[in-house]
Amino acid sequence: MIKEKLESAEAIRGVACLFVVFSHLSLTFFPSMHHFFDEQTTTTNLELMMHNSPFAFWYSGTAAVYIFFVLSGYVLTYTIANSRDPIKKIKAMSIKRYPRLMLPALASCILLWAAFSFYQPPIEHVTSWGREIGHVPHLFDQGLTAFLLGDIHQYGTLWTRCIELLGSFVAAGFDGSIRSFFLGYSDYNWVLWTMRIELLGSFGLFFLLYLRVKKPIFGWLIPITTIILCLNVDYLGYAAFLIGALFYFHKQKLATVPALICLVLGLYFAGVHNTSASYQIFQDVLGDQTYEILNFLAGPLIVIAIMWNTRLADTFSNRVTIFLGKISFAAYLNHLLILYLIGLPMFQFLFEQQWGYALSAVSSCIVVVFLTIVFSEVFYRCIDKSTMKLSGKISDKFI
Repeated sequence: MIKEKLESAEAIRGVACLFVVFSHLSLTFFPSMHHFFDEQTTTTNLELMMHNSPFAFWYSGTAAVYIFFVLSGYVLTYTIANSRDPIKKIKAMSIKRYPRLMLPALASCILLWAAFSFYQPPIEHVTSWGREIGHVPHLFDQGLTAFLLGDIHQYGTLWTRCIELLGSFVAAGFDGSIRSFFLGYSDYNWVLWTMRIELLGSFGLFFLLYLRVKKPIFGWLIPITTIILCLNVDYLGYAAFLIGALFYFHKQKLATVPALICLVLGLYFAGVHNTSASYQIFQDVLGDQTYEILNFLAGPLIVIAIMWNTRLADTFSNRVTIFLGKISFAAYLNHLLILYLIGLPMFQFLFEQQWGYALSAVSSCIVVVFLTIVFSEVFYRCIDKSTMKLSGKISDKFI
């Protein structure tokens, strides 16, 4: 039986997902670690020290996303290449790819809709980024509802509120099922901007693999397409998909020393920010594209270091990281929900109890990470696994 997912790939995905969670926690409580916007906290000096250091990789959500794309390309190619009937496998995976990604994304948007609609946490001392979570421009507020009822905020009766909720529910459904996958952004769940790349990148890879299986001479299309995509920063996510496929087809046994060099270099690149002092040499050459390009390079370097070296693969592949990899999609989709419902009010409460800014923020971050893991296990069992089965049944009906 084909092993659908490699343990080392699962482990890398689990660690990368933590990077995304840490990234959003830092934006909420320690904004100068990213320094995307100027906002002072009592820990700004320490934050700037980390920002200017070469060790900021552990909260690089952008590098983590590129790691996800490379791993997706690798695992999808692995699954198809090791199938008894690659053509049939490509068709089956093409049919079930959209529902496999869409249904959990839709569920996450519905959960966020419920949270945003019925709860407003105290956010007085949170950064502006954190305060924006939950501020959704409901499509129906100034559309159908305004047309039928006038100003809903002025005439806020129960029945107008019900219509407003119905409209925002429809908007959340559209957000999780259509907008994020075909327009590349989401008002409800900000992380869903990656879903368009995941979906279209998968279909592009399936098409190129189909040609390669039908006519091996078309194998050159994958590296050529990868090079073309790399010429435009906007398409680096799609290039990462194909790089993952190339890593599988040209897999090698990488010695420990070169693997460690790749890993260290990848982690260094992952810590990049355009205003960080540790990356000035790259900023002089790449300018404003430094952040995107180095984060992109970090993805393949980290993946190849671990996947091609047995010692590193064994080191990273333990029960904890594999478990995190299993629930990584669920955690990726739902950590903003936990941050909104638990992290923001907990921070406000602790801060008002005179715990101090740093202790209140760190305590809230720890609780958010823990509860994200717990909730993601439940989401994985109830939604993610059911989605896998359902998408498999859908593909079986057409193949």
